[in-house]
Amino acid sequence: MSKPQFIDRHQCHAADKEEKYKDLTALDYWWGLRELAADFDIAYYSTVTGEDISRKLKNEITYIQLLHYTVEVKLAGAYYQMEQMERIFSSPLTEDTSMDIRVFEAKEAFDALHGDLYQSVCAIANELFMLFNRKQYKPTKYDHSKPIAMSPSDIRYWLKTNKHPHCKTIVNNLTQCENILDIRHHATHYGAVPVFGDINTGVLYIQKDFKIGALLTKYDIVAFKRSGGSMDSILEASIPRVKAMCKQINKLYRYIYSSDILEHYMSDKGVLIIDSYKPYWK
Repeated sequence: MSKPQFIDRHQCHAADKEEKYKDLTALDYWWGLRELAADFDIAYYSTVTGEDISRKLKNEITYIQLLHYTVEVKLAGAYYQMEQMERIFSSPLTEDTSMDIRVFEAKEAFDALHGDLYQSVCAIANELFMLFNRKQYKPTKYDHSKPIAMSPSDIRYWLKTNKHPHCKTIVNNLTQCENILDIRHHATHYGAVPVFGDINTGVLYIQKDFKIGALLTKYDIVAFKRSGGSMDSILEASIPRVKAMCKQINKLYRYIYSSDILEHYMSDKGVLIIDSYKPYWK
C-alpha cells in the first residue's frame, strides 16, 4: 500500500509532549515523515545489501532525526512560552507584585518564544541540507575542522548556487519563514525590541504591525498614539507569528513528503526501512 496523499496527525501517536501540542503546531506532514521514517529510530534502518550500517551513516541519519525532532520541539516551545505569558498577565498587579519582575519574566518569555521560532527554522534548514547534499553539489562555505551548519539564508543561497531542482519551492517557503522572524532579527541586530508596560495591569505592549528597524522609544510613544498608532500586547503580537510559522513549516514538510525526498535520500545512501516496521497507514 502506497503512502496516503494526506496525513491525519490524529492517527499518529507519540510522547506526551508531542501529544499535548499536536493540534497547536498542526504539523501533519512532520508526523507523516516521522511515521514514514520508522519513527526516526535507527534500529528500523538496514542496508540494501544486508550489511551493517557504517558508523558514519548511522551518525548522519541520527543527526537528521535530531534535527527533525528539534523542529517540532521548538515550535511546541513557542506555544509553551505563550502559555507562560498568558499566566503572567492573567494575575493582577497588587502591592506584593513587582512590576519590575513582571516585565522581566514576560520579556524573557517573549524573547524565548522568538528564539524558539528561529531555532525551528535553523533545524529544518540543516535537515534539508542533510537530505539534499550530494557529492555533485558544492558547499557555499567549508571549514574542514568544523561541520557545515546552514542558517535559513545559507541554505537558500546554497540551493540557488547549485541550481538545485527543489530550489524554487524551498526558497520561497524559507523566505516566508524568515519574514515571520522580524522580531527575533530586530532583537539580534538592534539589541532590544521596544516594549511598553501598562502600570495598571502589568501587561506589556509592542507597536502593532511591528517591522524590523522600528525603533519606537518611550519619548515617541505619546506622539505615536496621538497620530493613530496602535499597540498589541506581546502575547497578541506573538500568536499570529507562531501560527504562521507552523503553517509555513508544515508546507515545507508537505513538499518533502510529496516529493519523496526522504525516499530518494535513502535510495542514494543504500538504506531501507525493515519490513517489521509498519507506518500507521499500513
